[in-house]
Amino acid sequence: MSRFFYITTTLPYVNAEPHIGFAMEVIRADVMARWKRAQGFEVFFNTGTDERGAKIFEAAKKAGQEPQTYVDEAAKKFQALIPLLNLSEPNFIRTTDSHHIKAAREFWKICAKNGHIYKKPYKIKYCVGCELEKTDSELVDGKCPLHPTREIEEIEEENYFFKFSAFQKPLLDFYEKKPDFVVPDFRFNEIKSFVKRGLEDFSISRLKEKMPWGIEVPDDSEHTMYVWFDALVNYISAIGWPDDLERFKKWQIDSGGMVQYCGKDNLRQQSAMWQAMLMA
Repeated sequence: MSRFFYITTTLPYVNAEPHIGFAMEVIRADVMARWKRAQGFEVFFNTGTDERGAKIFEAAKKAGQEPQTYVDEAAKKFQALIPLLNLSEPNFIRTTDSHHIKAAREFWKICAKNGHIYKKPYKIKYCVGCELEKTDSELVDGKCPLHPTREIEEIEEENYFFKFSAFQKPLLDFYEKKPDFVVPDFRFNEIKSFVKRGLEDFSISRLKEKMPWGIEVPDDSEHTMYVWFDALVNYISAIGWPDDLERFKKWQIDSGGMVQYCGKDNLRQQSAMWQAMLMA
């Protein structure tokens, strides 16, 4: 039996102050980490901050600061939660860390080499609050129900896309083999229903002239990576990928795979988008 256990929270955006919702998430993950240590497991407990994207860029401009200065100050507030909440030995990763930037670029290169990234012009409705594309059926009176005070943006430009649509069957097959992959079970049924309805490719870049606060796309200096194709990679960059494959194997393979603690609003990103990215 493996005696390694890897648990991670999601990474909160630093465009706002730490709030009780994230405190609840990280405390619950810490309970799991402590429980596993008490059982004799060697534990890797990961948390940190998501520091790129439109919300961060917007918040930095509003504060009259350069984005890097803004995120450096904001990250300290989240790091201060470790002693405040009495968290037990967490790893704290920032998506502006140099190792993470290298990992995100390498992850992109592999997915592109495998034929899962392409470029096209497009027009979408976008909620900056969710950092997600929205269909008309997901809007209420033209607004995102999760962020009703924000205006929906209409974006029209040429971007890179991830071939999410190619992973409907692989995801459903994966879910079939892992009946306890998402708990509670009604959330698992929710994501399975979402995937069964069909998947649409999603945008993973922005024009640098419009959104400069991002990791530069490999081999295309006019584009920056957008949110999900950057931030989600932290779960493997935190455990050494791509430089320390022995460490990566220990925590991702030998442990039986990472355990992800997240809120319901992150269900689609963590249990479908990220899983498809790993398959790619």
